Amino acid sequence: MLNEPSQGDTMPRFSLIIPTVGRTTELAKLLVSIDQQKRDDVELVVVDQNDDNRISLLIEALPFQLNLRHLRVIQKNVSAARNSGMDAASGEIFAFPDDDCWYPSGLLDQVDAWFRSHAEYAVLATGALDDEGLVSGNRWFQSVCDINTWNALRTTFCSSLFICAAERSRQVRFDPQVSHGEETDFILRLLATGLRGRFDRALHIHHPRRDMLSGTVSKERARKYGAGMGRLARRNSQVVLWAGLLAYDVARALLVSARGKFDDAGFCFAHAEGLFRGFLLPKVTYESNVSQ
Repeated sequence: MLNEPSQGDTMPRFSLIIPTVGRTTELAKLLVSIDQQKRDDVELVVVDQNDDNRISLLIEALPFQLNLRHLRVIQKNVSAARNSGMDAASGEIFAFPDDDCWYPSGLLDQVDAWFRSHAEYAVLATGALDDEGLVSGNRWFQSVCDINTWNALRTTFCSSLFICAAERSRQVRFDPQVSHGEETDFILRLLATGLRGRFDRALHIHHPRRDMLSGTVSKERARKYGAGMGRLARRNSQVVLWAGLLAYDVARALLVSARGKFDDAGFCFAHAEGLFRGFLLPKVTYESNVSQ
């Protein structure tokens, strides 16, 4: 069911901005997990990029009510969709769950309590696990740390981000020109305004595991992921970090080859190729602040 908030409603504590295209079963699972949070201060902004009415039918068939805004957009671009969702959102804390993730019971209560006890931070990045409890995002070697330019690529997974919507955070947008790494680019520009971010694996969302060696992505997708990381390193002048990532990919490819897993090695080389080519692209600065 669709329940549009009225003008007199108080500001929601959470605005969950969900771009979606192509998925219904997975999105339904996410919506059920949000309903099971048992909070009445959660606003959902579903940004529908489909060419049909599958999302309307899904919403109408829900056996529960949600405070939900259904936005239809034409452009199939996840960053542009998130920007549209932020423009429509009114909550104190923004989150950007993918349409194939889901929340464990009590997560929003934990995030709420975390921000109330860590007022010095505007960004919280949680861990991410698949349905078997294996790490599926944010593979940084530390379980708790501040987010910075050196670890942002491994601590900023979009579905696990929660952002207090202070005035400065509302003025930063996702760059529609960046794909595969757009959330890291977004967070780095957000932190550049003076806000602070924290990674804490004690909290987690759920998301299917998709990486190069799990058989869940194509070589072309691995190449695109690498290119996104390369462009991000170039944009932030992170030559040392880029070289380290490139060396890691090549070393991992050689190690996997030595074990006779040549197909897996191909994924690593594809990612390295993308990383190399992405870094060579011209450096472009994105003016993301909304007009004052």
